[in-house]
Amino acid sequence: MCQARLSLRAWFVPMVCAMWLASPALAQIPGLDKAKRVIEKSTQDSKDKDKPAPARGAAPEQAAPTGSSIVFSATPIDPAKPASLATSFESGGYIYGLVQVEKTWRDLLGKGREDVTEIQVPIDMLVDGEQVDFQYVTIKKAEALDTKYLVLDIAPDPEKMTAYKDPGFFYAEGKGHRKIGPDQYTYILGKLAGGKHTIRFQIRSYGDIFSAGEFTLTGDDYKFYTELREKVLAAAFQVSTMPKAQMVNKEMEATMRKLLENAGWKDIRKLVITDKDWWLDRAEGGDSPIVSRHIAAAAAAKGEDGNFFWCICTFHQQKLIDGSFGPLELTDQGQKKPIKEENIDK
Repeated sequence: MCQARLSLRAWFVPMVCAMWLASPALAQIPGLDKAKRVIEKSTQDSKDKDKPAPARGAAPEQAAPTGSSIVFSATPIDPAKPASLATSFESGGYIYGLVQVEKTWRDLLGKGREDVTEIQVPIDMLVDGEQVDFQYVTIKKAEALDTKYLVLDIAPDPEKMTAYKDPGFFYAEGKGHRKIGPDQYTYILGKLAGGKHTIRFQIRSYGDIFSAGEFTLTGDDYKFYTELREKVLAAAFQVSTMPKAQMVNKEMEATMRKLLENAGWKDIRKLVITDKDWWLDRAEGGDSPIVSRHIAAAAAAKGEDGNFFWCICTFHQQKLIDGSFGPLELTDQGQKKPIKEENIDK
């Protein structure tokens, strides 16, 4: 009986959510986009939790469609004419990638909607069959939404790196507040033990694999990538700018500044809220009780050494017994990144 109830719930809840989200009468409700994201995330979490864990080195649950692949090279890849491709590399060399998909990003992940202005591309990185990173590159450039490729720098020559330099692409932060792309990838490669490893990348959404590719990497040690990461970060620093504000709330911004000052920040030069709305935190995901809500902001300040830095900070409000939310709290200070003073307001 218990199993039957669980199966009914697994069928009924997603169906009701889908009907609710599709209702034209609800399309104008304030905050609907946020509600959609919360429900969609909960639905994917539920799907992922119900699936058995893949065996080490197992093939993906669903192969990428024909014509879709992620290819690699020791030199930058021209999306129009991919050449000098490789599936094996030696430690100490540069590595570049190119994601190719069957449909445009607008059709593949944007449901073909003409009003879409940005699309999140979910990218997995696996080492020897184990997932080590999953994060998003957000395409914001209008013309890029209608392409069938995405340049993916993995361990590039900093002078030839394209990642982080075009404001039309936003690279989200993952583990350790490292950005997806060469920041995170060189960090992971630099931690590998000597020997041969299989590195796999895939575009995965809700269990579907839209594009995938892998290569082998061999070496006695991988210190080269640890050193390369420092050069990558230095190159990114030269063009680094802060995220744009997604919400303007002067009262909340003033409270955030005060909390940062209480945490030891001095000479705060700029603060912008980078979320469009609050994110709801549930006790156990799905439709479990809401325990708090959180929102992120980017703040820039001058350090004690006289240099400027910025980072993403997270603020929470705990849900109270009467259903309201308590005072704002500073709960996380991300990795501090250097920024030139003249780039703060760009």
